[in-house]
Amino acid sequence: MFGSRSQFSNWKEICIYVLLIALLVVGICFLQPLFIPAGVLLLIIVVWFARRAYTQKKQMLSDYLDDVIRNIERSVHYSTKNLDVGIAVFSSDGKLQWKNEKFQEWTGLKSLERKKPEEVLPVPENAFETMCVKDDSKVIQMRGRYYQMQYFSVQNPAKNTERKDDAASTLMVYLTDITEWEKLKQRFEEERMCLACVRFDNYEDVMKGLSESARANLNGEIGEILNKWVESLQGFVVRSNKENLVVGINYKNLQKAIEDKFSVLDKVREVRQENKLAPTISIGISKDGETLQEISLHASKALDLALGRGGDQVVVECDKQMQYFGGTNAVSAKSTRVRARIVAHTIREQMELADKVFVMGHANEDYDSIGSAVGIAKLSLSLQKPTFIVISSRSTSLQKLKKVVFDGELNISEEDKLYEGLFVHEEDVLEEISPNSLLMLVDHHRAVLSASQKVLEAIPQKRIIIDHHRRAEDIIQNTILKYMEPSSSSASELVTELTGYFNDKLEFTKGEATALYSGLVVDTKNFNVQTGARTFEAAALLRTSGADPILVRQLFKDDLESFRDRYRIIAEAETPLPHLAISINRDVENSSDTSILAAQAADALINVTGVSVGVVISACTDGNVNVSARSDGSVNVQVIMEELGGGGHQTVAGVQLQNADADEVKQQIIELTKKQLDEAEEKEKNESNLIE
Repeated sequence: MFGSRSQFSNWKEICIYVLLIALLVVGICFLQPLFIPAGVLLLIIVVWFARRAYTQKKQMLSDYLDDVIRNIERSVHYSTKNLDVGIAVFSSDGKLQWKNEKFQEWTGLKSLERKKPEEVLPVPENAFETMCVKDDSKVIQMRGRYYQMQYFSVQNPAKNTERKDDAASTLMVYLTDITEWEKLKQRFEEERMCLACVRFDNYEDVMKGLSESARANLNGEIGEILNKWVESLQGFVVRSNKENLVVGINYKNLQKAIEDKFSVLDKVREVRQENKLAPTISIGISKDGETLQEISLHASKALDLALGRGGDQVVVECDKQMQYFGGTNAVSAKSTRVRARIVAHTIREQMELADKVFVMGHANEDYDSIGSAVGIAKLSLSLQKPTFIVISSRSTSLQKLKKVVFDGELNISEEDKLYEGLFVHEEDVLEEISPNSLLMLVDHHRAVLSASQKVLEAIPQKRIIIDHHRRAEDIIQNTILKYMEPSSSSASELVTELTGYFNDKLEFTKGEATALYSGLVVDTKNFNVQTGARTFEAAALLRTSGADPILVRQLFKDDLESFRDRYRIIAEAETPLPHLAISINRDVENSSDTSILAAQAADALINVTGVSVGVVISACTDGNVNVSARSDGSVNVQVIMEELGGGGHQTVAGVQLQNADADEVKQQIIELTKKQLDEAEEKEKNESNLIE
């Protein structure tokens, strides 16, 4: 930086050369004394010139350094004044000590002296202490513009102390205007392509019995509604067939559709020609993916999720997060049974290929989980396959069913008594699992709900799901078949229906029919909710097979203490909102008895006049909070429970939370219920306005 080393040699180096010359002169004078005067004179001259040369070079170096410093000072002054960087220094007490003109201009404040960072910048309170801990950068917004804020902490040694801990921190803050870059990013995000897969859910059922002209008019009216909706979003639409179409819009207009809560669902549902059933559509939308192919794949999966949740709704996938809209109406049962026949044939094929069949319901089994498991076991046993029903460690319902139905003395057949040995725990069955084993999952489709996680993991590929709940995001993967019908009342109904297509000569025993019948009764609240024609057909088949309502009635009997606890919970219920009754059962054991008690109390609450939603919160001693929610159908409690991480049906739902506070959960439920009630009221007003 400062030239060659010889140009700026220091005085010590020069002295070495002078010393060598002096030694040479002394040597010459020693040999020739006559040269002593001349040698002394020569030595004086050499020293004088060496000293003079050193002084000149030292002055040259000093002038050079002064010039460098002046240039640096000019550059720093110019940069702090003219470069597009705002600079500020905050002293150790957290108050502004110095700033340049750009910083003051961008903040828009006339006076900045002695102000703290949070008084000048959009940062949280006490930001100085936080910002001094770690150097970082972030994007902030001021006066409609975006800035990249970088801050650095500089340690200054404290005066009059030798302790490093007492060093004070000075904060340096730099602002760079990145408004154009941020706007470009926002524009890119807003113009990202989003694809929507749209399906006419119940096309066959709606069109059945209509004349050709009525079909054409109905198709035309629905098509016009969809075209106007897409046009309002500045998108395009491509129809692939009479039931499916693809829509393309950008992300900005997708946000408009989200704000509108996809009112197109209601408009399609209100179409009437000669059709008796209301037409419904399901939409799956996604913007995730680097290519159109990936976006299309995600949109298709979102549509599958919407259909798995019962249809008549929209599922939007953005940044790997799912959003749900619609789905507040009761799911209508499909009249066609083609799928049931195909599913039954597939199950038979897979069972014939397997060497062993394992049937598993959800943890803390209820009568529907047990009944449907018994029905599937019946199918496997009819093929002479080794069969195991995997159960969890705690289930009051199972104990009652085994005692009353399979161990009882009320005309139970020898075949029914075999089921006593089929119910096994995971530790007894893990050794029986082979690579060619088949796992049948009934009445659930989420891994966290399975009766045994170890059995689920031990059979990672050959799995079949039979469930009647609305599909959740965390559905069990790697399955051969997913048979999910949210329109069905119960898993027992699905299994009963499949039996006829599996083997039309197969007949249930009295015990098997009673177990399946109990599943129907418990999930339909004695045939009061979520029932359709196929529900009663399944019930009629089971009654014909010998299902005993008297035995089922015994299963649902409770002792006096349970009655007292149930009505205590009901008596303690509050009504923080019109149509909502909520109660907290505190300091209870986390057991199946507690869950059953909460479910029964929630069922009873919706029988109260003016109550549409009944919720019972069980605050367990182990820190868990379990919620049972029931609805009379006017409010979708499944949507409420999904917000908390649970799921279920429109009328029956729940959630299990770990390390939660019951009062906080209660407040969340109140807010979510209020949102649902407001939406239902707004929807009712809109429908009445359309009628007028």
